[in-house]
Amino acid sequence: MIAFSNTGTGFKGAISYVLKEHEKNLPLLQKPILIEQNNVWGTSSEMAKQMRFIADSNAKSSRPVLHIAFSFHKDENLGIDKSLKAMHLALQEIKFDREKNQYLLVKHNDTDVEHYHWIINKVDLESKNLDTSYIKNRLQVACDKVEKLLNLRYTPGRTIIYDSESEKGYRFTKKEMPKNKVFLDKAPNISDTKQFIYDELVHVLSYLKDVERLEPELSKKGIECKTTFNINGLSGVSFRYNQQAYKGSQIGIKAKDIVKAIKDNQILEVKKHITSLNAFYKNIQNALKAIVNDYENGKPTPDFKLYFQKNEIKLEDENLFYKGYRISNKPLIRFRKSAETYVLGGIKDFEFKTHQYNDLMQQEPEKVPILFGREKILADNKKLLKEQQAAIKPKLKIKIKNSSIPDYGKVFIKAIQEHKDKLTTVVGTKTKNSQLKFIEKKMEITDKPQGVTKRKF
Repeated sequence: MIAFSNTGTGFKGAISYVLKEHEKNLPLLQKPILIEQNNVWGTSSEMAKQMRFIADSNAKSSRPVLHIAFSFHKDENLGIDKSLKAMHLALQEIKFDREKNQYLLVKHNDTDVEHYHWIINKVDLESKNLDTSYIKNRLQVACDKVEKLLNLRYTPGRTIIYDSESEKGYRFTKKEMPKNKVFLDKAPNISDTKQFIYDELVHVLSYLKDVERLEPELSKKGIECKTTFNINGLSGVSFRYNQQAYKGSQIGIKAKDIVKAIKDNQILEVKKHITSLNAFYKNIQNALKAIVNDYENGKPTPDFKLYFQKNEIKLEDENLFYKGYRISNKPLIRFRKSAETYVLGGIKDFEFKTHQYNDLMQQEPEKVPILFGREKILADNKKLLKEQQAAIKPKLKIKIKNSSIPDYGKVFIKAIQEHKDKLTTVVGTKTKNSQLKFIEKKMEITDKPQGVTKRKF
C-alpha cells in the first residue's frame, strides 16, 4: 500500500485530472469511477466552485487542495471493500474527517495496478484547516500501520515506519533524518509542476527495474524525460511538464538516485524469485507426499489435481504452474503410470493372500473315527490347528520406493543457485546501464538435461 500526496491551489484542474476529462477517447473499461463524495455534486466545474466557496471561508489556507493517491500491489487483489477500509483507516491517521471535509474519491482503471485518487478540501465545513505538515511522512507511517493491522502485503523501502513501542508512534529506518520534499516556489504553477514531477517519479521508481523504461513510464503521465549516459551508465536526467523543464537536481532526484532505486528493485525482485522458487519446490513435495500416502493406503487413483491445487499449484497438461513459474510434469506422468501399476499389483496380491487366509481359517477339523484311519486324521487335525494358530491375517502393505518418486530437487537447486549468483552480482558490483535491464516475468523449468530456461538480465 503506497500513498502519494501533493497540495495545490486549483480545485477545477485537480478534479478534472482525476476524472480524466482530458482523455475523451478512453475505452469504457478504462474510464475512472466515482466511488465516494461528500458535500459536492454536479459537474467538475460545479464541484470546484462548491469547494472554493468553503475554502474561501479560511483566508489563511493558501493551498486548500489536497490530492492523495493510494495504490496497492497488482498481485494483492484486495477488492473494493477492503481497499476502502484500508484507505479510510490511513486517512484517519492524518486526522481527515469524512463527515466534515468535502472530498471525492475516484478509482482509476487505466493500469493493472489498483489505485485511487482523493481530492480533498483542506478547509472543512467549520472553516478549520486540515494540518498537512509532514504529510508524506505521516502517510508512510499510516500505510505501514494499516498494512500491519489488515495483514496486507508489506511495502519495502519506506524511510519512516509505524512503531507501537516508540513514544512518538514511529521511527526512521535510516540514521539520517529523511527530507520531506515540499516545493515552496513563489509561483504556484512552478511549485505544482515540480511537485507533480517529483511525486510521479517517486512512484515510478518504486517499481522500475530497467533504466530504459524510465522515459516511457513517465510519458504515460505526460512527463517528457531525457536521459544521458557515459561509460558508467546513467549520468544525467531532465524532465519537462506543463511547458516547464527541470534538471533532476532541481526536482530533488538525481541520476545516482535513480540508479540506486533501480538496483534496489532488482535486488528485491531476485530475492522474490528465490523465495517463490523455494515455495514452489516445497509445495510440490507436500503434494507428492499426500499422493504417495494415498497409494500406500491402497488407493490406486489419487486425485493429483486436487492435491496440487491445495498447495496453490495448477496441474496443466504438460506443466505444473505456480505464480508465474512452470515446470514440466513429464516425471509426474511417468510416476503416475508406474505407481498405479505397482499399487494394482499389490492390491491383487493382497486379495489373493486374504482369500488363502480365509480358506484356511474356515476349515473345520475332521471327525475322528473310532477304528480305521484314526491316527492319520488326528495328525491332520493337529497340523490344521497348528497352521491356523500360526496364520497371520494379511495386511495391505504397499511401499512406494523413493527412487520412483519424481525428484525435482536438482532442477530447483540449480535455478535457485543461478538467482543467488545473480543477486551476488547485483549487490556486489557497481550498477552500470548494461546491468539495469531486468528480468522477464515468466520462468520455464523444463524436462531438458539443463533443467532450467533462465530469466535474463
